Amino acid sequence: MTKKIVFLGGDGVGPEVSSVTADLIGKMDLGLEILEPTCGEEAQEKLGNFFSDDTKKICDESDAILFGATGGISGRILGYLRWELDNYINIRPIKYYPGVRSPLKDPEGIDFIILQEGIEGMYPGREGDISTLAEKWMDYRDIFGQGFGDHGDGKFAIRIVTDYRSRRFLRFSCEFTRKRKHGGYPGNLVCVTKANVLKISDGLFFKIMEEEIKHFPELILEHYYVDDMARRILRYPQDLNVVTTSNMFGDILSDEAAEMVGGLGLAASACIGGRIPYFEPVHGSAPKYAGKNVINPTAMMLSAKMMLDHIGMKDAAKALEEGITSVYKEGKYLTQDQGGSASTTEFTDAVAKKIGC
Repeated sequence: MTKKIVFLGGDGVGPEVSSVTADLIGKMDLGLEILEPTCGEEAQEKLGNFFSDDTKKICDESDAILFGATGGISGRILGYLRWELDNYINIRPIKYYPGVRSPLKDPEGIDFIILQEGIEGMYPGREGDISTLAEKWMDYRDIFGQGFGDHGDGKFAIRIVTDYRSRRFLRFSCEFTRKRKHGGYPGNLVCVTKANVLKISDGLFFKIMEEEIKHFPELILEHYYVDDMARRILRYPQDLNVVTTSNMFGDILSDEAAEMVGGLGLAASACIGGRIPYFEPVHGSAPKYAGKNVINPTAMMLSAKMMLDHIGMKDAAKALEEGITSVYKEGKYLTQDQGGSASTTEFTDAVAKKIGC
């Protein structure tokens, strides 16, 4: 049956990178049904609804969704894409392509994956007034003997770590690492926590990690605290294979890591594990660049590459990545963030030419 793919532009530069990528995938003539319903700020202005029932129905009946970028109102679409669809696995590749601008002296050979649990942890924000905790939890005392009422006026945020969600995510992390090992990569899996301070919540997370890794004797488990891991990513990037962690830590570390291999303009991601997978660039809506035809669409294209791979079109995924790689290696049609002067559409046309479209 024909695969149905939905492109949701979102806000800011999202519709631009979404549109050129949808056109590129269409030109590859893969037999996909490609739909581009309006959503986000544009839909709010035209239709009075940023994510209509009709658009949601189209998404519900699709095989995969590509989301351009979230900025203002369309941020609530992520509630559907991630939490309602239960896409608890966030995959963020960190890979250096020759010709890409990197702040590192020697970025050659960087090729690892950051996996982050996508449903719980600090996200979505569960916040409120400290006074509420003081009223509801009067007997609580921290290691310094303070209760919530001793802090005065202020706010709190709650971090949730559950056995079920951590276990399914960490089991996937092991399976993912084993699959990469069979594909020629090392078998090392790094778990990142702050269990020296968050002894109960991150203590549970790492305890489950230790339990799950026992089922994968061919893998090597390493464990680093998040502050130390931030240093190690910069110092030893070529030694990394798969890094697994909770939501907020992964969010921060993946942005840091992306900067080493060209910046957020190349940072792709896949969110899978739920009813319908979705794929999106990490860079956000970047509203100051919207409508100027200058944004780098690579992150969206690499997200589309991940989508093609996920739905079983591995040859097409490989061809798309090779086309992007060739454009960077040649260096003639690079966007401003990569030291060039090519527009969004010029870069896209160059990729299309490389893959014969």
